[in-house]
Amino acid sequence: MPEDAAVWHYVARGFRRGLSLNPLFDEVFAGGGLPEVFRVPALYAYLVGERATIAVHPWWNATELAGDGAPGLERAWNDPSIELSLRVGDTERSMTASEMRHLALEAARSWSAGGHSSRIGAARAGGTRTRDAVIWFIQARDRRYHLKLAQAAEFVQSGRAAGSVAMVGADASQWISGQMLAAMEPKVAVHLYRARTEWADALNDEVERLQGPQLLIALDARSEFADSEIAALATEARGSLVIPAHRAIDGTLAGLGAAQVTQGRAYRILRHHPHEDSAVIPDRVLEVPLATGRSFAVAASDYRAIGGMRSSGGAELEDFSRRLAAIGRPSRVLLDVLPVLEEPELAFRGSRRRRGLIPKAVGADRLRAEDVISAAGFDVRGWSPRGAYSPVPLLVWRRPDLAAQRWAIKICAPPGRRGDVWGDTHFARGLASALKRRGHFVVIDAYDARDRDTGYLDDVSVVVRGPYRIDAPKWGISLQWIISHPDDISREEVAEFDRVFAASEGWSRRATERWGLRVSPLLEATDTDLFQPRGHPRGTDIVFVGTARGIPRPSVVEPLAAGIPVRVYGPDWRPFISQAAIAAPSIANVDLPLRYETASIVLNDQWPAMRREGFIAMRPFDAVAVGGRVVSESVEGIEEIFDGAVVVYRDAAHLVKLLSTDPDALFPPDTRLAEIAHRVRQEHSFDARAAVLDEAAHAIFAGVSTV
Repeated sequence: MPEDAAVWHYVARGFRRGLSLNPLFDEVFAGGGLPEVFRVPALYAYLVGERATIAVHPWWNATELAGDGAPGLERAWNDPSIELSLRVGDTERSMTASEMRHLALEAARSWSAGGHSSRIGAARAGGTRTRDAVIWFIQARDRRYHLKLAQAAEFVQSGRAAGSVAMVGADASQWISGQMLAAMEPKVAVHLYRARTEWADALNDEVERLQGPQLLIALDARSEFADSEIAALATEARGSLVIPAHRAIDGTLAGLGAAQVTQGRAYRILRHHPHEDSAVIPDRVLEVPLATGRSFAVAASDYRAIGGMRSSGGAELEDFSRRLAAIGRPSRVLLDVLPVLEEPELAFRGSRRRRGLIPKAVGADRLRAEDVISAAGFDVRGWSPRGAYSPVPLLVWRRPDLAAQRWAIKICAPPGRRGDVWGDTHFARGLASALKRRGHFVVIDAYDARDRDTGYLDDVSVVVRGPYRIDAPKWGISLQWIISHPDDISREEVAEFDRVFAASEGWSRRATERWGLRVSPLLEATDTDLFQPRGHPRGTDIVFVGTARGIPRPSVVEPLAAGIPVRVYGPDWRPFISQAAIAAPSIANVDLPLRYETASIVLNDQWPAMRREGFIAMRPFDAVAVGGRVVSESVEGIEEIFDGAVVVYRDAAHLVKLLSTDPDALFPPDTRLAEIAHRVRQEHSFDARAAVLDEAAHAIFAGVSTV
């Protein structure tokens, strides 16, 4: 292909399938650390970025090779004889750039030929017989696929299990890196399948290749499993079929197994329920009528004894578990293994070939399903609609005591690993803990679960209004707590709710006057379970924690431009600041108290609309609660609330001036800061906020007017 045609193809569509113009550059992996994923080719983003600091491949570190004024990728490309150190797990192998290029091109050719067979290519599986064998499935567009490959290598290297990787409809870069892994660690088998391959066919093919393991473990392509979760599956799969308690892409339970309660499709037990409902079930290894999903562990002898997996139109594991039950092997769910199916289904999409029906056992299955539902705290009043394709139980929640209510906190964050970096998630967890201390049962709904089918069970819903609108639920009492983006709020939205609160004194007052609807002030808060001073000494770091939001936030960019060092924790900063200023792409919430307590200064800014309307973010509450010192944009009321622990700046020049001053001259002494921190924890905790919300709900229940 001519060079200009190759470039055109790459830019127009090739990059979306993981193709790269440089075989030493992994388009899928590199794109995970670069901005505008899937919209802009990763190689382009690399070329216009700070190239010497960008990771371009999962197995070799280009940043280590940077030198002589050239980034590592360019050095390797310009000198084919240069030695690259490829590493995965405990395996390290040296390879010249020319050898790596040759291997990549061979793999690309086998990938390109993939449209002609369901099993396109394979790396040989080696090694000896092992007790366990783990099959990792990988699908297209999974930017964390390399973690599964590395996990497979580590399992093999440690002797924990044989490793097999099935790439289904994989992108080119995924397959190429998989082939490189197989070259480095021959005991890991890597195979490629078309996207529409039947799951049962791919699984049977992988099992056939394995060299006599005692236990088989298969992992869904849409999830990531921790080593401990895989170990739990292996431990419990002795004489039974074991599955995890998968959560669906919206964060609700995908089903704690299944049961044939009507002559229609099997009911997936507690499907669409918040995962908190499964947490109250006493038996953490739960026997169920049928298994469901695409992750399981089972004895290899049992797998082969019943003829393996059969295509059953999406009910493969249900059918498999029914056949296993016929030879005395029960199905169990591990309720403490809760991986989220975080990716949309791309592998096996559209493959729904049926081969017979699942035998029916309606009466016994229904009773066993109702036992599980009862253990979760619900009474079954019936099934509706009777005999339908997908039956649904009609439930009533059993209150632990008369005062207890079932509360749902609805947030704008996604579930699972993606949502863990959202402040909204930590906000909801802090509020949930406080409401539980008041005797309530609390669930948290991610954004995609805001309208879950089981919402009719909730007594009170608190919609934490962030960047997206969430309509008032149809059932129970509805409370709205507006914490950001006030410019997006309308009277129509506010009017849906029984009571509305906003994290701004001024905006609440103005909205009430403007709309003639009661909006009560309720500021953001701090989670005092976590944000407590620990007595760590204060250091010299100026710290900022947060995403770039796609803009050069002045509170970070201006000090750095003036030569003032700032340690930044957060994603998407590459286009705006030097890599040297990025301490980490994220920081765990549990580590924030230590980071704030030991910082010299914590920087804070706001969305423009929040600043204008007097909405104070959660960051100052958290930082001051541990005795921290904050320099912030000026926001209505912030100086009065924090009484010297927060110093405000007017503009960029003023910010630089403040940060150039001795912090001890800007802030009160530590003894006074400790007093302020104590007051903030008392007056601005989630316990204090939960008391206000609880009182509002009780007033509505009692019929007290809230207008």
